[in-house]
Amino acid sequence: MCARYTLSKEEKKLLQAYEAKLIAPFEPSFNIAPTQTAALITADEPEWIQQFHFGLVPFWAKDKKVGVSMLNARSETLLEKPAFKPLLLQNKRCLVLADGFYEWKTEGKEKLPYRFILKTREVFAFAGLWSQWIDPVTKDPYRSFTILTTSPNDDVAELHNRMPVILSKEEEKVWLDGSVNPNDLLSLCDSYPADDMEKYRVSKEVNKVVNNHCNLILPANSE
Repeated sequence: MCARYTLSKEEKKLLQAYEAKLIAPFEPSFNIAPTQTAALITADEPEWIQQFHFGLVPFWAKDKKVGVSMLNARSETLLEKPAFKPLLLQNKRCLVLADGFYEWKTEGKEKLPYRFILKTREVFAFAGLWSQWIDPVTKDPYRSFTILTTSPNDDVAELHNRMPVILSKEEEKVWLDGSVNPNDLLSLCDSYPADDMEKYRVSKEVNKVVNNHCNLILPANSE
């Protein structure tokens, strides 16, 4: 599962990594959590970096509460789930921009957070799907996304039995390409190589979603 992640780099680094323009003001985030807005690039508007809500709300949902239970989509069953299959087939795909993600290790009664980053890329992308829901009362659109998950590599497996689908630069283009057979896209959803990842302990302040400051991504006890 991927329920908490980061995009802590400054705007300049983000724009260097992706040839797109910001559609709204960007602020680094050190603890992106469910329902919060986060940066992504959609297949239908790849020239823009947009801000959608984390936690998918299908267009047919009665209310937004369902989003909290749809943070992630298992890549192995995408074509079996009514909430995800249409999005994959209709190319409601997106790149969820990130520079790290958190997982937790349980020791006794404590949940100890660890941050995973890539060795070779400062900013990267998770494979994602997005949807638009219309509020029945206000008629306002609510755009949201889910992050695809897959089996973990050996490093992540020490903490969790799932990990986000991290795409290479070449795979990012394929993921957004509407001409690619959806069945072929599933081959992109493998675990990212452990030898290109690093993990380190961070402060338990990460455990509270209200905390969002630059010290959260420092190694534990290094502030």
